[in-house]
Amino acid sequence: MNGTLVCAVTDGAESDDAVALATAVSERLGLRLVLAHVVDGISALGNDHESVTMKSDRLAAERRLDALARDHGVVESAELRLGVGEPATLVGQIAAEEAADVIVVGARARGWRKRFESHLADELETETPVPVLIAPPRARRRRNDAARREDGANVAA
Repeated sequence: MNGTLVCAVTDGAESDDAVALATAVSERLGLRLVLAHVVDGISALGNDHESVTMKSDRLAAERRLDALARDHGVVESAELRLGVGEPATLVGQIAAEEAADVIVVGARARGWRKRFESHLADELETETPVPVLIAPPRARRRRNDAARREDGANVAA
């Protein structure tokens, strides 16, 4: 493998789109895939000092990373990274540690024009020199696929 792609995972639905794009790009270009999830909070000096809430958030983030890796078939091939702190700073740090060539983040469609919005991408601009690729939402494709399935069922009936 010639490079590394870091995919920033969040708690939002846009992470599924980001992981799908990151998986496709990494496979097509032969890049090593790293899925990184940062829990927003204050990092403790060890698990003994971790609050109940932070422990719960960290465990939920671990489950989220595992589920996304499983759903996209990259359990064996992707590396999983988890951090606690300020998301943009830690994603930038993870990208530096992994010598990432690109960071993929998800986006939401907002407003009547359905413009893409990614706060993490905006924040990463000041945190890292690594280029950020914004994964567009796949909601339209899902609706179109569902409509085609319904039309096919109506035609078959």
